[in-house]
Amino acid sequence: MIRTRPTADFASKNLIIDQAKGSIEVRVVKDASKGCVNNQTDAWKFNFEKILHNASQDETYEASASEIIQSVVEGYNGTVLCYGQTGAGKTYTMTGSATQFKYRGVVPRAINQIFALTSARFDQQITIRVSYSEIYNERIRDLIPDSDSATAADMAKQD
Repeated sequence: MIRTRPTADFASKNLIIDQAKGSIEVRVVKDASKGCVNNQTDAWKFNFEKILHNASQDETYEASASEIIQSVVEGYNGTVLCYGQTGAGKTYTMTGSATQFKYRGVVPRAINQIFALTSARFDQQITIRVSYSEIYNERIRDLIPDSDSATAADMAKQD
């Protein structure tokens, strides 16, 4: 799944996004003014299960994590991974806005869904464990520093 968002300098002339087919085509205009043959590839096509183009935080959560959280409550392990270059919006997607409720991200929505689904299960004993980490420059950092889980230093020792 990929999430895209238009910005002031969005490369709309170079990107063809087809949400219905789940494809993104990247085109690079060749410079014909040099007077030589240029046989370099000028178009690449990438296929995805789903493309979220200019999607809201709610749409993003429903498409990417809601089903995973439902499975977690049923007893399966679940992972939501956000990957991309610096400044692409990973932190916003995962945590969202701290000041506006409707712009909350995947993590607060997942926590809300977990507690909503487990609050009605009086006949079961449920233990909830969460880890929230960041991998940056090949280093793992625990984003919940006071958690019972292993710290990044402990994880590094295991390598």
